[in-house]
Amino acid sequence: MDSIELLVNEFCEGRYDCNIADSKWLPAFKYISENHNGLKFSKEKVHTLWTVNGGHLRRKIKNDKIVAKVLSVALPTYGGEGLTLYRGECRFLYEAGKIGFCWTSEINVATKFASGLNAIESGGVLLKAYAPRAAIFSGPNAHSIKQTKEFEYTCNPDYLESIEMIESYKKFYA
Repeated sequence: MDSIELLVNEFCEGRYDCNIADSKWLPAFKYISENHNGLKFSKEKVHTLWTVNGGHLRRKIKNDKIVAKVLSVALPTYGGEGLTLYRGECRFLYEAGKIGFCWTSEINVATKFASGLNAIESGGVLLKAYAPRAAIFSGPNAHSIKQTKEFEYTCNPDYLESIEMIESYKKFYA
């Protein structure tokens, strides 16, 4: 088994090593995207991995289309209705049309990200969108509800409707 297949197996089991070279992640996610029918996912563990390390992985992979394909098969399926969600996004990502996957039902949580962590590089924006059921990969997991209290929904940003910026924040200096 080559190193990409080993990395794929680790990811499918919900294990993530941040020291793996960035260059390994895109081939691993392409492999998962193309071979998902033959893979076994520990979906709850992958969901926790994504909740904790999703932003880090997204930066390593640098291909949101591939990330979305993998999330659609690797996460537990959402079974609820469509709903209004919020996101605190980096201004530069918003302006580049690279909106992230993690949204919340709690406007105060999104505001915290828009005015803090996601405002460090370029300022932040508070976004509101309607997420039809088809846009939501997974609803909040236990980690997101009990530990971080972020109530995170993992969504395909391409399927979100009526995305609007409802607040803008200046660059945050940590």
